[in-house]
Formats: sequence, structure tokens, C-alpha cells
Amino acid sequence: MQKRIPSEMIGYLILKTMEEKDYTYGYELIDTMKDKSNGHWDPSYGTIYGALNRMEKKGIIERADHEPEDRKYYQLTEEGERELEEREKRIKDIGKSSENMVLGFLNVYEDIYGKEQLTQLLDKIKEEFDL
Repeated sequence: MQKRIPSEMIGYLILKTMEEKDYTYGYELIDTMKDKSNGHWDPSYGTIYGALNRMEKKGIIERADHEPEDRKYYQLTEEGERELEEREKRIKDIGKSSENMVLGFLNVYEDIYGKEQLTQLLDKIKEEFDL
């Protein structure tokens, strides 16, 4: 499992989760990222809570009044909703430009490991995405 997730993606997923669930807390965000990445991403508590603290200071999220009180729940602010829209645009642009990066990586992968290993990797990709 890869632990390192681009910070732009972490911020986007936090905001998107809050939009979908109205409010959330740190551990739930970690589970959400694991689920959305099909177990490939496993962010640390420090990564998530650090991002939450920075977002709260910027005013894009705020504490939510929600039971149980032993957890810190967060929700989007109006500024956070605007920030999510901007991040969605940036993520889509990153996704489009990532295609060439992925294709380049696969070509280098084939050069290093050979056609048979590349075929096995592509089979794993097909299985992962039910293609």
C-alpha cells in the first residue's frame, strides 16, 4: 500500500467527503480514502489531521456540532464549497494530463521488466477495474 498521497488529492477527498456526508471526522476520512483507492492509499493520522487543521484555519471547514462529543466532527463552510469547486477543476485537469504520465510509465515499465510483466500488470489493472 502506498502511503504518500498528493496533497491536492487529499484536500479534494476531504472536501468531497464532507460534501457527500455533511460532516465527518478524521478516522472516517482515512477509511474513505482507503475505500475510494481500493486499498492502495493509507494516509496517516498526522496527514489527515494536519490537513484538517490547515483547512480549518483557512475557513474552508469548521467544527460541527454532532454526537458523540469525544470526536471532532467537521463540515464544509460556504468558502469550502467554493474551494471544492476549484479543486474539482484542478483535479480534472491533473487527470487529463496524467494520462501521458501513466502511458509513459507503462512504456518504461515494459522496457525494464519486459512484455510478459507488463501484460501481467495490465491484467491486474483490468481485474482492479472490472474491465
